[in-house]
Amino acid sequence: METFKNSAILEEIEVKTDSSVKSFLVVVFTAIAVLMIYKLPKELLQWEKFNPNGIFTIAFLAISILCVLSWLWLLDTQPKFIIKKDGFWVRKTILPFSALELIKWNDIKHVEYDSVKEKRGRSFFLVIHRKESSKTNKIELSEIDQPKEDVLAVIRKFTTIMNYADRIKVTQ
Repeated sequence: METFKNSAILEEIEVKTDSSVKSFLVVVFTAIAVLMIYKLPKELLQWEKFNPNGIFTIAFLAISILCVLSWLWLLDTQPKFIIKKDGFWVRKTILPFSALELIKWNDIKHVEYDSVKEKRGRSFFLVIHRKESSKTNKIELSEIDQPKEDVLAVIRKFTTIMNYADRIKVTQ
């Protein structure tokens, strides 16, 4: 027997990044920063010895920035994108706490469902092609908290979805 959510026809959907991905990135970047502080205390941030040890300082600053961004991303509870009757709400940038912008259905030519084969498997993307513009928005679907099938079902209600393999209309 189907649950109510699966049997109901979805009119809108709010999609967030999976929290396990966010937590993993926080752990990795924090651990690298702490290990660098623990293992390289004399090589970091000593400006009188910057030339021989400059690479450690630059690497530490880069890892520290990624660590802070991962913590901010963990605290960010805004959705990755929202699909509603009025249009497709997407993030303006990839930075944490970025505002959402509306792409109206009238401005969308079609949505492409694309995939890329990687070492860890296959990553899936939505590519939003706009009318009268060469600008596109690419949204990764590999790390979301909603099933991809539900997202695609809501999109099919409002626009055309093109298949990544042969560029024909996808039917369900």
